[in-house]
Amino acid sequence: MKYLALIILLFLLVRANAQIVTGKLIDKDTQLPMRYIFIASSSGTAFTDANGAFTLKIYKAFDTVRINTMGYKSFKLAAANWGNFTRTIELEAHYTQLGEVTIRAKKNYYKDSVSLRQEYAKQFNFRGPRFNEIVRMPSVSTPFAGITVDVGNLFRAINKKHSRDYKLQQVLLRDERESHVSARFTKTLVAGITKLQGDSLENFMNSYRPTAAALDKLSDYDLIRYIKGNLANFRLSGRKKDVLPQMLKAGESLE
Repeated sequence: MKYLALIILLFLLVRANAQIVTGKLIDKDTQLPMRYIFIASSSGTAFTDANGAFTLKIYKAFDTVRINTMGYKSFKLAAANWGNFTRTIELEAHYTQLGEVTIRAKKNYYKDSVSLRQEYAKQFNFRGPRFNEIVRMPSVSTPFAGITVDVGNLFRAINKKHSRDYKLQQVLLRDERESHVSARFTKTLVAGITKLQGDSLENFMNSYRPTAAALDKLSDYDLIRYIKGNLANFRLSGRKKDVLPQMLKAGESLE
């Protein structure tokens, strides 16, 4: 039990020392703020607000901040190279055209997601007790008082993933991530590239729908290549493949 508590405390210490990444997103040509844009990392996700500003917590040492939004060139930067300041990011407009298919920016999904986050702010912002809320360090005035542990907060930290708020948070995050996939991997885009229709189009989209984590790494151009590359496999399979890809690995968290 002693070693278990030590491991838990070390884990919480790492969480407590999370890097806070702040930035502002603007259009390179107009210099206007870009509102309701999806920001992704392995640690979590965020949206820019009405002024183009965003804040993202990074828990992993080698994490990368990625921005892939319709109609703009993709952006990525290692969190370690971000710096301790609010970084201004200029996204350059980019229209990818393939035959009659043109990818343009669409903001309605992002605005709806921000509204949802505001409505369920308590659930989206849910977190377990922090390290300094569990371990009480001695004050300067009483340096020999010793370190105390809040057993109640320690228990809540251990059982965090069994709480109702955590489970609801995971459902909301999962739905948000899947909506992000649907906003980019659309029927219009896939049909324009593959020329598939009806059941064939539905089967293709169900079979090769990318996971949210995979889509975060794909620019618009990469997404088109992904669709074209899988079209050959789909034709070889007789257009009957209809197994949905697994969104999450067993035990994987969306947090």
